[in-house]
Amino acid sequence: MLVIDAARIVDPLRTFAPGRLIIEDGSVRELGTQDNIPVPSSAERVDLSGLTVTPGFIDPHIHGCGGVDVMEGTYNSLNVISTILARHGTTTFLPTTVSSREDVLSSALEKLGSLIPKAFEGATPVGIHMEGPFISAGKRGTHKASNIVPPDVEMFQKWIRLSNRQIRLVTIAPELDGFESILNVAAQAGVTVAMGHSNASLAEANAAADRGVCYAVHTFNAMREFTHREPGIVGTVLSDDRIFAEIIADGVHVHPAVVRTFARAKGKNRILLATDRTSAAGMPDGRYVLGSDTINVSGGVCRDSEGRLAGSTLTQEVALRNMVAWTDLSFEDSLIGLTLNPARALKLEKKGALEPGFDADVVALDEHFRVIRTYVGGRLVWTNSK
Repeated sequence: MLVIDAARIVDPLRTFAPGRLIIEDGSVRELGTQDNIPVPSSAERVDLSGLTVTPGFIDPHIHGCGGVDVMEGTYNSLNVISTILARHGTTTFLPTTVSSREDVLSSALEKLGSLIPKAFEGATPVGIHMEGPFISAGKRGTHKASNIVPPDVEMFQKWIRLSNRQIRLVTIAPELDGFESILNVAAQAGVTVAMGHSNASLAEANAAADRGVCYAVHTFNAMREFTHREPGIVGTVLSDDRIFAEIIADGVHVHPAVVRTFARAKGKNRILLATDRTSAAGMPDGRYVLGSDTINVSGGVCRDSEGRLAGSTLTQEVALRNMVAWTDLSFEDSLIGLTLNPARALKLEKKGALEPGFDADVVALDEHFRVIRTYVGGRLVWTNSK
């Protein structure tokens, strides 16, 4: 049993100051103020006075970090990603594939599917995010045109089987022929469908939302441009309160003024502070990989050989800091975009909050949003001793 005392604990919908959190057998046992919760005599005590304790962060869009790429599909590579993510407060993530040749993607999904259930040293992978290849050629972003294919039900069913049914999220352009059939298969397999890399009109995106596609990948990026007469898919994402929407809040993918507008449109309960991190994250400028392609990183900005943005080097605690600085959202409201919202969007039970019975995924932050400690399932996986 572990007792954590902190200057404040943000649940994130409730704040206790000074707060006390009791963890037992990897789960939250009790949460409240220090005055109201006695310390069990057998418990180990951790004094985090001066720090803010929150639920662990959830990132649904991770291609890699620390010089390794998700598509490598090895335990060691995924463990490197898991370990580095925990240093930045991320305790739960979806390793994300990129559009590739059918044989390459099949191999990666099979390898990742066998790895997901294993134990890792840091953040926990809870399923695969398959980004493409059923996306718009005109809004492919850094995805190679040769790797984009029309929606194919048999192919998708094969990938679900190969992945050991570990695909949790799939990004698709909803305007494509065959979208409906993919949607039906995904529903049967429990896969959440996201709209993204799409040239959909407002009407097409609205129709997708009405069919239950209430998740949008990296809003504004690789989407039909928003105009006042045909707002397109962005118009749907911003105006439909059913849709959870990712935003890459690094100031490169989306201007801070647009992030502010996005926050006002979506409100605190539908924002997802995803990173779209690549193997270059946490590394010096240079050449790295995204799937089977090479990306060039200068000033922390990732671009492919055509000069297109190719993922990011953003971390979630920096995204949190930026949201607080750029928008009207408070720390508590911004925090929901890394915790409770992604848990709800991905239907992750016992994640995203510090409620009794929930997984004891816990982060301690200082006043500058630096991650000082990270616990995954009540186990200390990172501490910053500086």
